Amino acid sequence: RALDEAASAGGGIVNVPSGEFCIRGTLKVPGGVTLQGTFRVVPSSDHETRPRMDGSVLLAYAGRGSKDGAPFMTLAGSNAMIAGLIVTYPEWKQTDVPPVPYPPTVYADYTVNTGIVDCCFVNPYEAIHFQNAARFLIRNVHGYPSFRGMYIDNCCDIGRVENCHFWPFNVMYKPDDPFCLWVNTNGVAFEFARTDWQYVINTFCFGYGVGYKFSESKNGSCNGNFVGIGADSCRRPVLVEQSQFPGLLITNGEFVGRWASNDSVGIEIAATAGNGKVSLSNCSFWGPIERCIWHKSAKAQFTAVGTHFVNWDIGSTGAPAIQIDRGKAIIQGNTFGEGETHVFVGEAVASAILMGNQAEDGFVCDNRAGDRTQLIGNEKSSAALS
Repeated sequence: RALDEAASAGGGIVNVPSGEFCIRGTLKVPGGVTLQGTFRVVPSSDHETRPRMDGSVLLAYAGRGSKDGAPFMTLAGSNAMIAGLIVTYPEWKQTDVPPVPYPPTVYADYTVNTGIVDCCFVNPYEAIHFQNAARFLIRNVHGYPSFRGMYIDNCCDIGRVENCHFWPFNVMYKPDDPFCLWVNTNGVAFEFARTDWQYVINTFCFGYGVGYKFSESKNGSCNGNFVGIGADSCRRPVLVEQSQFPGLLITNGEFVGRWASNDSVGIEIAATAGNGKVSLSNCSFWGPIERCIWHKSAKAQFTAVGTHFVNWDIGSTGAPAIQIDRGKAIIQGNTFGEGETHVFVGEAVASAILMGNQAEDGFVCDNRAGDRTQLIGNEKSSAALS
């Protein structure tokens, strides 16, 4: 009633005081209205098994058992926002494997300038689902969604995702725990389908099957700017199934494979990816990774500049840091640490330019593409120099 009255008054703020509030149904935040709790910074957990439940806490019950029901909270008009809240699911149990589905915690559809700020979502199935929501703002959101942290589709006018952190809050994390293993092989932290010039800044995820997934819906795929993004203990820190022609621009990223696993790939550009471009600048790959980059697409172009490849070939199978099976690639000004083969260029590659790369024992390229590969100014081993 308070939300509806604020809307009738032309918009306003509905304040949620400190305390735990049981919500058996669902909430709709009308256009021009903010549902606001007590937090002015993102609430977080100070203990592995129970987050701090001071401040404004909503207990969500509706929709248990179905991911397709009414969302717990819907941003139901333009300029609707939620801020300063914890949402938790009291019926959630770590022993439920696979996790029990719920509808999205927050949903927006056919809106403009909606937002989520300074919130913590404790163990939802899917935290955020924005569809047809232009110029949205998602900032300072924490939580450990099991199925998916965030899904963005058909948001075609400069959406912003800032300072979001999906990590095992309220979970005793172990790589072989059944719940953690399920999320670590099936869950997706951030998924972007059709979104134009998406801006993503200073985000992080831990313990997912895929950290950042670039998919294709019936509306299309993504292009955008991704700065300071990180993924730790993910089987695929980045998976590119499709992207738009202007490309995915990734700067200052840090990517780590799944703990206790030897089949992780830092960035996989799938065979389905079309003629978009994936560009890396000043990134780092380390930890339990089999391959840092695996480029499988015949049409996509991949570039890595000024990037540091620390570890790879965790399974000691002879895997390269960068495997280019098809398409085009530029590998320039990068540094390589452990591992024997730095770049593999397959027979079907259309063009590869490898220039100015350094490795302590000499840069090693396994080239199967003949003259379609150009090797220029890469560091030679001391034996070769002598």
